[in-house]
Amino acid sequence: MNKGQKTDTDILDWFTISYRNIYIVAGIVVALILGGGYYLFFKGQQTEAPPAEETEAPPTARLTSIEGNVRVKAQGTFEWVAATTAVALRQGDLVRTSPGATAEMTFVDGTTVLVRPDSLLTVEATGHTPGPRRRIALKVSSGRVHYSKSSVTGSAEVSTPTVKLTQAGPGKGGLSVADSGETDVRIFEGDSAMMETSDGRSFNLGAREAVRVDSTGRAGPRRELPSVPTLRTPPHEAEIAYKDPSETLTMLAWGDVPQAVGYRIQVDYNAHFNRPLIDNKVNGTSATAKGLAAGRYYWRVAAVAQGGEGSFADYSRFTIVSSAGKTPDGAPPPPLAIESLDVRTNILQVKGRTEPGAAVTVNGQRIDVGADGAFNEFVTLNTAGEQVVLIRAVGLNGGVAERKRTVVVAAF
Repeated sequence: MNKGQKTDTDILDWFTISYRNIYIVAGIVVALILGGGYYLFFKGQQTEAPPAEETEAPPTARLTSIEGNVRVKAQGTFEWVAATTAVALRQGDLVRTSPGATAEMTFVDGTTVLVRPDSLLTVEATGHTPGPRRRIALKVSSGRVHYSKSSVTGSAEVSTPTVKLTQAGPGKGGLSVADSGETDVRIFEGDSAMMETSDGRSFNLGAREAVRVDSTGRAGPRRELPSVPTLRTPPHEAEIAYKDPSETLTMLAWGDVPQAVGYRIQVDYNAHFNRPLIDNKVNGTSATAKGLAAGRYYWRVAAVAQGGEGSFADYSRFTIVSSAGKTPDGAPPPPLAIESLDVRTNILQVKGRTEPGAAVTVNGQRIDVGADGAFNEFVTLNTAGEQVVLIRAVGLNGGVAERKRTVVVAAF
C-alpha cells in the first residue's frame, strides 16, 4: 500500500469520529438553549413586578338620613339604585333626589350636607386624608344644598356650573342652582368662604351675605341677610289638647328680627320639611294654623329682608291630641296596617298606616308618623339572620296595637 493512501478502516474511523463530534456539539447546543431559556424564564418571574392589587377607593360620605325617593349611581356603573343608609358614597358617585325627597350626607370630617328635593350632585373629593390637607368636594348640577362645616381644618368645596365655594373654617351656607347654571350663594354663619366664579373673579363672602351669579358666571352685588328669629309659642315638645282639633286654631309666634320686612313659616310632619303642610309668608311675628288634625308637627321660621331670605331657625316640635273621650284604661287599639317590609342588607324599610297622632315604634325605635297617619321609615337592624320585628302603635286614647313580622337579614 502506498504511503498516504487511506484504507477502509481509516475511512470508517474518520466517519465514526465525525459523527461523535457532531452529536456532542448538538447536545451542548441543546443544553445551552434549554439552560438559557430556563434562566430567562425564572429570572423574568423574579424581576417582573407583581400586578398591583386593585384597591377600593376610600369612603367619602354616608347617607345618614333619607326621606322619599333618593337614588345613587356609583362611578363606572349605569344603573341608578335606591339609596339606603348602608351605602358608602365614594369619589365619582352621583346622588339624585326626586321631588319631595331629601337626603343628608355626613362626611368623614363631620361636615353635613342636606340635599333638598329635585337635586342632582356628584361627589368629587374623598376627604380621607387627615389634617389640614383634608378636602371634601361636591358638584351640584341642579337643585339646592345646605352645608354645615364644624371642623377647623381641611376645606369643604361646593361647586356649580358657574361657581366654586370653598369653606376653610367652620360655617354654614347654601347654594341653589338652576338648570341654566344661575346660582344663588348664601353664607348663614361662621367664617367667610372663598367664592370663585366661572368668569375668573374671586372674593370672600362673609356670614349673613349672599350673591347671585348669572348663567354667564358674572356675580351680582352682595346682599345682606337677616338674622335668625327665635321661636316662642308653642314651646318645643309641647302637647296641645283640643276637644275637636279639626275646628281649632293653633297660634305660632316668634321673636322680631329688626331688619326683617317679613317672615316665612313652614309646618310639616317631617323635620326635613320636604313636603310642607304650611309654607306661607307673613308680615308679623305670628301666624295661625287652622284645622291641624291630631298628630305631631314640626315648625320653623326664617326672616326675609331686602337682601333676601335668611337661615331658618332650628325647628320646634309640638303634638296635638284630642281630649274628647280619652279613656286610657281598656281603650280600643288604634288601626295598624303594615303595607310592606323590605330588607336591604341590614336596613329595614317599614311602610304602613295608623291613626293620626299615634306613636309608632319598630323594635322599640320611634319612627315618624305623618299627619294622615302614614309612615315610611328606614330602621337599622343590628344582627344578621332570621328575626322577628315588632311594630307597635300607641293611639291617642292609650290603646295599643302590635304587629309581628319575621324577616331575614343577610350578613353584613
